[in-house]
Amino acid sequence: MLRLKVFLLIIICSSALHAQNFRKSVRKGDQYLNENNYSKAISYYKKALKYKPGNADATYGLGLAYLFDFKNDEALKQLTLVRQLDPKIGINIDYYLGQAHQYDYNFDEAIRYYDLFGDKKRKNRYTADLKIEECLIADSLYSNPKPVVVENLGQTVNSGQHDYTPALMANGKTLYFTSNRAGSTGGRKLQDGSFYEDIYSSSLQDGQWSKPQKLGRNLNGDYHDAVASISPDGKRLFLYSEKGNGDIYFSNFQDSTWTYPQPLSNKINSIFWETSVSITADGQTLYFSSNRPGGYGGLDIYRTTKGEDGEWGTAQNLGPSVNTEAAEDAPMIHPDGHTLYFSSSGHQGMGGYDIYYSKIEGQEFLAPVNLGCPINTVYDDNYFVISADLKHAYYASRKPGGSGMVDIYHVDMEEKIEIKEIVQSEPEPVLVENNEIPSENDKEVEVEMTEPDTKAVITVFKGKVLDASTGLPVGAVIKMVDNKKSTLTAEAFSDPQSGEFELIVTEGGDFGVSTSKKGYLFNSINFRLPEFSEYQEIDVSILLDRAEVGTKMVLKNIFFDSGSSDLRTESLGELKVIKDLLMNSPELRVQINGHTDDVGNSVYNKLLSKKRAQSVVDYLIANGINTERLEAKGFGEEKPLVSNDDEIGGREINRRTEIEILGESQNG
Repeated sequence: MLRLKVFLLIIICSSALHAQNFRKSVRKGDQYLNENNYSKAISYYKKALKYKPGNADATYGLGLAYLFDFKNDEALKQLTLVRQLDPKIGINIDYYLGQAHQYDYNFDEAIRYYDLFGDKKRKNRYTADLKIEECLIADSLYSNPKPVVVENLGQTVNSGQHDYTPALMANGKTLYFTSNRAGSTGGRKLQDGSFYEDIYSSSLQDGQWSKPQKLGRNLNGDYHDAVASISPDGKRLFLYSEKGNGDIYFSNFQDSTWTYPQPLSNKINSIFWETSVSITADGQTLYFSSNRPGGYGGLDIYRTTKGEDGEWGTAQNLGPSVNTEAAEDAPMIHPDGHTLYFSSSGHQGMGGYDIYYSKIEGQEFLAPVNLGCPINTVYDDNYFVISADLKHAYYASRKPGGSGMVDIYHVDMEEKIEIKEIVQSEPEPVLVENNEIPSENDKEVEVEMTEPDTKAVITVFKGKVLDASTGLPVGAVIKMVDNKKSTLTAEAFSDPQSGEFELIVTEGGDFGVSTSKKGYLFNSINFRLPEFSEYQEIDVSILLDRAEVGTKMVLKNIFFDSGSSDLRTESLGELKVIKDLLMNSPELRVQINGHTDDVGNSVYNKLLSKKRAQSVVDYLIANGINTERLEAKGFGEEKPLVSNDDEIGGREINRRTEIEILGESQNG
């Protein structure tokens, strides 16, 4: 009898211990589930089910942890099982089963469960109908995929953790991104055990992305550091920082390194949350996301434009065409300036965040277009960036089958998603050698071009800046001016190690490009682009001559009407460059030389060339340059560079205005 009592006592104690361990495991599972630490939640729910196999509460918790951790096969299995065990396990069980079936691309079953969820309570119906509409759209997009190829960048770039926010250099050969992989700079961890974020870069070598390198201490500190975007010229990196309440910072690439980040203007950053940013090719307009009050709900996309003083103006919400009651994030303005890509959880999509584009007409944003499947999925798809030629894109997705959690994907868009625009092929860009522009009264043959319905794609003006004597790379400032408007359209800095640079041209016109570096005489280029053309690249080598006595350079962007010595307004950009050169180098004394071809009377030509040179000098004197530092001389047809036998490649080259360094000035 005593043995029986002892045996029963052992059974009771063991059962009590099992019950205690079960409750403790469920509590820990619930705790980690609420803290979003799903891997630990899963382990504790599994432990609980060892004590009580088939328990509905532990099974439900396990199913939810799998669902939120995007392990959908297991989630569907556990949630289906728990609903069979107890259909009244929770008021949201049908919603979660609908979500699990949606993640499984089983849209009919998802709709059925969402409908059941909507029938339970009147307040559920609105949410249920939204999810049902989402499933109908997802089914349509999934059944009609776009002709693009989406590939995971693989384990060389992606880790077992989160890898996202790709930022692509314009040349397509360098990728910056954010990762919370092991080995973060500060070594700190979040509550779920993951590391804080750092910024990495990878380069494309022989068609393969290299092992990512963590950027230096200037950009990566002890806390979260995330890349937001990179400027089209590749010289400015925008970053998200937790400083303040979550703000946008920028870092410049100088002397082969990234500078310590500085915050953007308080017209952009606020006491609220600013997450993502993108800047136009001309650097004049900036798009960003913020959850500041006065928006449409959650994160909204705003834009701000630089004023004449170079400061950012008051940010303007993009309005209800783009923004919704949910969240809009990760704006990316294409270098063409007319297409805005962004992510949204509020527009009609496949589920979670989808990627959209909106065409810009004037100041208006057209209705967003979903990029479709296979780019968008039923999971979160975000942070889309696309190359200038529209052939390659990168984005981040939590879809299954990757290397870890959120992964970076490449999209081969050679077939291109149809963006509704018409592009007309036009003649090649023309490098201009002739500084004499026919007046309106001169009878010239003009080519009349039929204007298509939309803007051009873009032109990439790129190349290297080299020392003319040594051929070595030079770190210089390259500025592009619209000669007609006399406005700066783009600015870049050549890499001092390679001399490489890129500028983006978003429309046709007559452009002047000046390249300057202290100690050198600036370089002048002029070229004309047709108003509408396919994507194209212009590759040049810019040679800079040192500012020494006897150095001459043709001023390619000084223009006169035919037979006139009056400067045309298109010359203002180049005149300012000459003025800046002399202001920044007060020791220089220069001569402006005028030249003509051999057409007409030689005496008249010499007089005209002197008057034209004097016009340049007069402008400089009127703008603060000491007259003793300037001389004007006209050579007429005396010093041709080439034969005058032909117009193209002959006389037009000989008609020119030059700047020549005479020596040092006694009076700055």
